[in-house]
Amino acid sequence: MNGRLIYKVEEGQRLMSLNLTVCDEEDLSHGSLSEIRRKRILRILQEAKEQGCLLSYKDLKLILLSSLATLKRDISYLRKQGMEVLIKNGR
Repeated sequence: MNGRLIYKVEEGQRLMSLNLTVCDEEDLSHGSLSEIRRKRILRILQEAKEQGCLLSYKDLKLILLSSLATLKRDISYLRKQGMEVLIKNGR
């Protein structure tokens, strides 16, 4: 099971295509939906960063079909766990 997505994001004056993994076999090893979503957030942000781009909350909302409040809560949780989470136009 691998779910890949090509996502187009505006980066300054240019449009970039990112190849992102939305679903991965590793996701199945995590228990709750929130744990799976947090793992996906970290993976997607890391893959975007490796391709030279930062994603915004709006991008994550569209990719993961999650509410803004849920994403902010998850990212706050990840940061409290000591993980570096880089968001475009975010803290």
